[in-house]
Amino acid sequence: MYEVLQQFSYTVRDVGFFLWTWVFGLALVGGGIWFSIRTKFVQFTLIGDAIKILSGKSAGKTKGEGDGAAKPKTAFSAFQAFCISECSRVGTGNVVGTVVAITTGGAGSIFWMWAMALFGAATNFVESTLGQLHKENAGDRFLGGPMYYFQKAFKKTKVPSFIVATIIAITYGFVFNSIQMNTIADNLALFLPHRIISGIVIAGLIGFIIFGGAKRIARIATMLLPPMVIIFLTVCFAVIVLNFPLFLQTMGYIVVSAFGTTQVAGGALGFTIAQAFQVGLRRGLFSNEAGIGTVPIAASASDVSHPVKQGCVQSFGVFLDTLLICSATAFLVLMSGLHTGGTTGVILTREAMVYWLGPVGMPFITLMLLLLPFTSLIGNYFYGESCVRFVSKNPATITVYRVGCVLLIVFASLMPLQLVWNVADIFTGTLVTFNVIAMFMLCNVVVKCLDNYREQRKAFKAGTGSDPTFYDDMIGTDTAYWKRNR
Repeated sequence: MYEVLQQFSYTVRDVGFFLWTWVFGLALVGGGIWFSIRTKFVQFTLIGDAIKILSGKSAGKTKGEGDGAAKPKTAFSAFQAFCISECSRVGTGNVVGTVVAITTGGAGSIFWMWAMALFGAATNFVESTLGQLHKENAGDRFLGGPMYYFQKAFKKTKVPSFIVATIIAITYGFVFNSIQMNTIADNLALFLPHRIISGIVIAGLIGFIIFGGAKRIARIATMLLPPMVIIFLTVCFAVIVLNFPLFLQTMGYIVVSAFGTTQVAGGALGFTIAQAFQVGLRRGLFSNEAGIGTVPIAASASDVSHPVKQGCVQSFGVFLDTLLICSATAFLVLMSGLHTGGTTGVILTREAMVYWLGPVGMPFITLMLLLLPFTSLIGNYFYGESCVRFVSKNPATITVYRVGCVLLIVFASLMPLQLVWNVADIFTGTLVTFNVIAMFMLCNVVVKCLDNYREQRKAFKAGTGSDPTFYDDMIGTDTAYWKRNR
């Protein structure tokens, strides 16, 4: 059975390589550049606003009176929505995915991950703003995401909305969570007699959280994510500072590898520019999710006074995820030189951490490789459930989905990792292509919304206006929620 799955994995890999070369890559790169230009590089110009909003200083509260209902019972703050989205982003992709990028695309793939993040942050701004703009009040919480703004882009049919909702529900609830659980099982394999034990334990914990609803998911996300990220980055940056000359040398090695063929150990032909570029795009996308359409689901759940505010916050999240966390992992691995030894994945990550931290490295990385994927399991499920709720209003459907996601965690602890990665690449590329097309169609609305925010922000700073507050008639569009008081 395992051999059959491995052979199937190779077929999926070849299909994915073709699609990423001629379809997905063009959509991702072209979209990032275009949205950066259209928004006047909002990912850089409003980064200060993102930090202020996250601190709670200028998030405000929505004053929309649409949907004819009171504000939902569970309306997340900008920070809570950010934590949920970062839970999905900050996981296996940052640690194991970064290592996979290095061992399959060379050190140059890290450079292209950075490049994708710089432009992808604008893509994430556009989609997250759209998520806020077209969110709906479901009574218990705000719901939004690509399936909602697709209905604005494709007015004559709801088929694309249902397709993308179904793909996200499957991809995040099952495919991506398989990767996260597989990483946990690999990580704990040294300490447990059988991999399925970790699957059963984690499945039980996840079941307790997700059956507690959105409020419990948000509570766990905000409790686990911030300290986990701070501790991980502090340790990694301490190693970098103490070995700064080696860090500079490694930085040069990454840049050179991005623009020329590099060799692997023994003088054999290594990684080409095309390999580095493509692997960097795929691993970067899996890590920061810019353009997939899932981050807007978390973004739309927050309660802010202007859609652009959550767009800024989620745009900043791309930088945190890729330029800081992924980079920290990459430098520790490349600076150690262990990437030329033939190991990869969890094992290489563990070896690099032990190399730098000594005996303390093993328990530290074991804990990180448990918590990082665990939080991703939570964030991924949140995305999947939101999409299931769009497809079906029957509460029983949610229950079936929850049970399926929990059972999948047990099964995923036994799956071959490469097959899961290859399937994930095709699913994410498909989502990007659908989503970028819709964003191109709705980009003008986002630009108007951004211009409105900038005008109000300028007046507020000059003391002639209030903190930016949005109503849909300000830009001549129609939304379900952002209505003036009725």
